Amino acid sequence: MHKKYYADYKEQCFSLLVVNFATYFVMIIFMFSIVVIAEATTPIAYSLIIDTGHSPRSPGATSCTGKSEYIYNEDLAETVASSIRKHDLQVTLTRQRTESLALKDRALAAQGKCLMLSIHHDSVQPQFVTWNKKGRPFSSKARGFSIFISRKNKYYSQSLSAARNLGTALLKRGLKPTLHHAEKIAGENRQLLDSKRGIYLHDNLVILRKSDAPAVLLEAAVIVNPKDERLASSKTYRIKIAEAIEEMMVSM
Repeated sequence: MHKKYYADYKEQCFSLLVVNFATYFVMIIFMFSIVVIAEATTPIAYSLIIDTGHSPRSPGATSCTGKSEYIYNEDLAETVASSIRKHDLQVTLTRQRTESLALKDRALAAQGKCLMLSIHHDSVQPQFVTWNKKGRPFSSKARGFSIFISRKNKYYSQSLSAARNLGTALLKRGLKPTLHHAEKIAGENRQLLDSKRGIYLHDNLVILRKSDAPAVLLEAAVIVNPKDERLASSKTYRIKIAEAIEEMMVSM
């Protein structure tokens, strides 16, 4: 009898051990799956994606020197990316120099990132532009930076916070916003959210509303204005903006 009971006891202990091991193994697999899913869907801290506005196929505004906007955008985007990488922050570009990419594809690239930053350079409405003998546009109507966000972006509150941080960082470096986009004229009439920081609403811009991340668009300078064009062409100015963007990222 004792041998039988002992054999039954050993069998029960073994069965219990197998069940416990199986349960433990399933729990480990489940916890690992949660970690993998979280890593795949949670934005990486300080991960920035830069959308370099326009391209050779869609060159954007023309500056007072005759240069296309996309060239200024590429120069600034590369300066920003290089500066941020030196400080161990993650940054990617939606397109490489001279490459063209559809806006919807640029917006999709934002998934899993901490922030989408679209870089542009500005102009003014045609009635404020004069043309010189070389066919180059000139205007003293406006100077400065402006920042745009969209209420249709599902991360609107984070976008607004990032825009405020960026505006504050630019102001600290002596840059000033332009308020001409709020003028009640055709082509402008944008709702001004923050006059001190130059933040506007632009709800229907694809790169802002479609990005699967908080999204901000920066117009870095008004390149039909000769004074702003000289700034936009200088490495010193680009570095100032890069430093402001880095400060914005760290404060998120």
